[in-house]
Formats: sequence, C-alpha cells, structure tokens
Amino acid sequence: MTPEELAQMVTGYKWRSEEKQRAAACLVAPVINTCASHELKRPVTVDMLLGIESKKKQVAIKTSEQAKTELAKLMAEVG
Repeated sequence: MTPEELAQMVTGYKWRSEEKQRAAACLVAPVINTCASHELKRPVTVDMLLGIESKKKQVAIKTSEQAKTELAKLMAEVG
C-alpha cells in the first residue's frame, strides 16, 4: 500500500464517520424538538448536535477597547 492509498483510506473513513454522525443527528433532532418535556428556547438543529458553529457565531466578538474606540468615532461624527 502506498502512502497516497493510505491517505485516501483515512479520508474515506473520516467521511463515513461524519456521515454516520450526521444521519444520527438528523434522526435525533426532531425527536428532541417534539418530545421535550419543557419549553426549549430554540429548536435543536442538526448543527447544534454536531457542535458546528453557525455563521452568526463566527463573527468576532469585540473587546471593550474596540467598542470604546468605535463609540468615540461615532460620537465624533455625530458631534
């Protein structure tokens, strides 16, 4: 077996594992949403179960210094 064949096997194994997890999450998410004994703040999604961050959460959080400088710029523009 060549190193390239081994790399392809590892890639295929990783892909199959991720697909199995996604299939399981696709089955579990609706069950959680319909059978929850208490009100959920947000419906559970497949991405939540898999731990995939949404695009909204990937936005960088501003530090207090950045917020202060942006406020100062805005105040200077407004007057």
